[in-house]
Amino acid sequence: MINLLDHFSLAHTQVTRLNADLREIVSPDEPFSAKVELKLTPLEMPYEGELPQYQVTARLKCRGNRESDNPDQPLFTIELVLQVVYEQFRGEPVGFETFKENHGTLTRQLYPLIHHQLQPIFKQFGLDQIKLPYDLAGNAAQQVGQRQVH
Repeated sequence: MINLLDHFSLAHTQVTRLNADLREIVSPDEPFSAKVELKLTPLEMPYEGELPQYQVTARLKCRGNRESDNPDQPLFTIELVLQVVYEQFRGEPVGFETFKENHGTLTRQLYPLIHHQLQPIFKQFGLDQIKLPYDLAGNAAQQVGQRQVH
């Protein structure tokens, strides 16, 4: 596996969807669980020049439930779709198949962007107890027993 962060830089980001639904007030001391899923989809893009650029669609869904509630009727749901474009800045051109096989290495740049978009919404909803990671590698000790999908 190659680390694409050594070859690609983040050139553009754009939020294309942001849906948030809070069904009822949640008190700060009320226990609930939140399931966060992040799915990344790489897309090939036309480019001019010698080095390629590729797009990644990041879809994050966060659903929260009280321990006693039905999971089919969440307490809150937040969905964010973020489009990001990466441009290769050095090395031999990386083909799309290689990019597709290794695009997960770019997630380290996406977590802070996602956090920046969602933390104000969590605060507005009164869901300050939800903490998203800033980095996969930096939180290994804190992630024991937690499941991450990306």
